[in-house]
Amino acid sequence: MSALSNYLNAHIPAGWTKRQVIEALEDKIDKTTVYRYLAGSHSRNPPEYVLAAFAGALGCPIVELREAAGLAAGEEEPWVPPMEANRLNLGQRNALEAFIRATVNADPSALADERIYARPESSGGDIRSYVTQLRRSGQGDLADRLEASLETTSSASQTANKSSMP
Repeated sequence: MSALSNYLNAHIPAGWTKRQVIEALEDKIDKTTVYRYLAGSHSRNPPEYVLAAFAGALGCPIVELREAAGLAAGEEEPWVPPMEANRLNLGQRNALEAFIRATVNADPSALADERIYARPESSGGDIRSYVTQLRRSGQGDLADRLEASLETTSSASQTANKSSMP
């Protein structure tokens, strides 16, 4: 059985049957998926919505479920970008989303080193220095993906600026 399955089974409320767990999750996850997670025959990288559904139904913190699944624990509350994010164009938004996915899906063993995800020391949080930090910490693949995202964003911004000129 997986560590996640062990955690889920250990946190089923006292007196509940597996049928009651399924009923508590029926509007969020199909019963086959619930059985797989309880039995340990689930995917190695569970989707966030599955973890969130179990957390809600079993009353346990989602960060503990992520840890049990071998994922970065993250934070309990969803991240809400600052209001200024509304000023980003579509290319910038796509690049930021790609960066977030690449960071979250990075090698879980490297996630233990929180320093590589800290804000760069340079003023203003220079993204290029962050790419350098990633390379120094052995996350070259993540750095490559971030640089590719930056190039896409730069191209999209230049195209948008040219089209807005009279």
